[in-house]
Amino acid sequence: MAGAVPDFELPENEHDREDLLERLRRLGEEEPARAARIALCEGIAAGLARVGQMLWVSGALVGPHRVSGESRHSFGDDRVVGIATVAQIGGELARGSVELLRSDNQYAAAALVRQLLEVEYLAHAFAGEHESAAAWLRADGDERRAFWTPKKIRARADGAFINEHYWSHCDRGGHPTTEGMTLLPDHSSQLDTPFLWADLAGHLASVWSYVMAAAALAYGGAFPGEWNPPDVDAALEAWRSSDALYAALQQINAARHANG
Repeated sequence: MAGAVPDFELPENEHDREDLLERLRRLGEEEPARAARIALCEGIAAGLARVGQMLWVSGALVGPHRVSGESRHSFGDDRVVGIATVAQIGGELARGSVELLRSDNQYAAAALVRQLLEVEYLAHAFAGEHESAAAWLRADGDERRAFWTPKKIRARADGAFINEHYWSHCDRGGHPTTEGMTLLPDHSSQLDTPFLWADLAGHLASVWSYVMAAAALAYGGAFPGEWNPPDVDAALEAWRSSDALYAALQQINAARHANG
């Protein structure tokens, strides 16, 4: 990721914190990383919409579950439709986040990214066991609250997700709290938009990889290649090879988590 990334240590005082933020700000404005970050978000938003649509059509028409009576909605394959639904939701959230960040509406964008985390959780679960996509699709409200809440999905994810990471997104873009002040206009402490683009890019890269893995499982490892937009792979490569800001933020978050 991004070639050589300088070491970033957790700040010990206010002076160190300001120095760190300034270094990160400079990384956020560097080209071609800035352009690659935005292009990735736009590319995955479109890619999720396309893949979701193809999966939806296929799963709605073809499969054993309508005949067996297992599908509550008379779909052909509930697994494929479950993955399709999560992909399409992810695509819509991504598209909305991109539009909001482009208009500098940081708070609303953060609210959508917080929802995108839950899409990431579901896609991760489906990538590990594609049959779970059918169980999710068939679940009623009580079953979703009993089994599919974010907390319960995290508990089953074998450490793939950090509780504090989800809570920090809830504080900034979920429940209205004072933590969200840094995302509001005309505040002296307003967060720099490149940080939000980097966060969105990282989550979308994960969502994309999980959705594609889940879809491949559902198709016995032979996911139709023509459904995979090639420009997404190119955008991922360009982003991974250039975005030192995202790599630095990952390094800092890992150090913070290691220190408890």
